[in-house]
Amino acid sequence: MRIAIISDIHSNIYALEALEKSLKEQHIDKVYNLGDILGYNANPRETLDWVKENVDFSLRGEHDTLIAGIEPVFITDPDAVKVADWTYEKLSNSDFEYLESLPLDYEDENLILVHDDVSIPGNLFYITSEKDARDALSAFNNKICFYGHTHLPLIFEKDKSKTVKTITDSKIKINPESTYLISVGSVGQPRDKDPRLCYAIYDTEENSVEFIRVEYDTQKAAEEIRNQGLPERFAYRLLKGL
Repeated sequence: MRIAIISDIHSNIYALEALEKSLKEQHIDKVYNLGDILGYNANPRETLDWVKENVDFSLRGEHDTLIAGIEPVFITDPDAVKVADWTYEKLSNSDFEYLESLPLDYEDENLILVHDDVSIPGNLFYITSEKDARDALSAFNNKICFYGHTHLPLIFEKDKSKTVKTITDSKIKINPESTYLISVGSVGQPRDKDPRLCYAIYDTEENSVEFIRVEYDTQKAAEEIRNQGLPERFAYRLLKGL
């Protein structure tokens, strides 16, 4: 089975249009979403409808939680809060009910899915270093944990000697004697200085994970942000991948 694992769409319908084409080209069987469907960008209704129709399983991120008013969320960026307030006005009661129904994590014997930190899902911690990864990898025994939130594609491996290392390859073969912590990057707002959308494919038969990068119309997405009077810096970030 080929599973696309996506995260941090952030109301970017233009990225989703390119993603949908890529999913067909990659012969994807299932799509898992790791949260933050909403926020930052200007097409929340279209994005939420796409997720409802095309995603097999979805988690809830902190922006989704904040926008739906499910519980208090500590987000200090006033521009992000401004977009959250704007997004709230665009959604319906059924949208809020859908968001509230989404879990914060998923686990089976081989796999864990979280939005942010596997140690305490929902704590908003950014795992971006080997030190952070070492702590997180000690929190589970499953083969792989996929996570989002960082907006960066990252792979950390803990081998049988308990050594943790960063893997920079865009495609890896899963070592049966290792455990992995994999950040799948962002569909809607990449932050690794590459504006192309990013997602991961987990191939259970090939036993591999691969990052996929796809170009999309960042100019249109940025212009839509400007047209809706949302903060200019979010348009700039799309164009630069920041």
